[in-house]
Amino acid sequence: MGEELIQRLEDFFQLSPSPSGLIKPPDPEDQILRPASHIYGKPVRQAAVLIPIIASGPEPMIMLTRRTEHLRSHAGQISLPGGSRDPEDVDLIATALREAEEETRLPPDSVRIMGTLPALLMPSAFHVTPVVGLVPPDTPVTPCPNEVAEIFYAPASLILDPSQYKISSMEFQNRQRKFRELQFRHYRIWGATAAILHHLAEQLHASH
Repeated sequence: MGEELIQRLEDFFQLSPSPSGLIKPPDPEDQILRPASHIYGKPVRQAAVLIPIIASGPEPMIMLTRRTEHLRSHAGQISLPGGSRDPEDVDLIATALREAEEETRLPPDSVRIMGTLPALLMPSAFHVTPVVGLVPPDTPVTPCPNEVAEIFYAPASLILDPSQYKISSMEFQNRQRKFRELQFRHYRIWGATAAILHHLAEQLHASH
């Protein structure tokens, strides 16, 4: 199972080494967003997240985090390690690795980078590039208490199955907004994290 997933990832990124375009979110108003200097009056900020895949062994897993409740944005939500690009980051892969280390103490040199996905452009004006990386099993990680309340692992067989995702809606800023959602045990994976993981699931499913 693990070797098969690694092969699928290698095949996909060999065919798509330089992704273009954007991840298509389910909300119609989000779909019309385009990269520019500002979105809804906010300056666009480059950011990156790491999709850490533990593919070795019989049951491949994906590492996710639960954000602490005191954060100003997305408090308590399930997320991928990541954040804004710093001026000293040589590229967005470096951003994803640095943020993952800051949030989970994941050693950057333990991650084998497979490639990047198209960016997700958010109404908050973040231009988020997902970075896919393989992480050896039993790699020690520790949540940074300022940002991460918990680190957990979800089976890749669930996360990378497009049929497991549903489209939900909620009222936000006086209108109904659509978003993707996936349930794993008591963890509700939704919003940007679900959109990114669903995109990877769809791409691997289509190329399989």
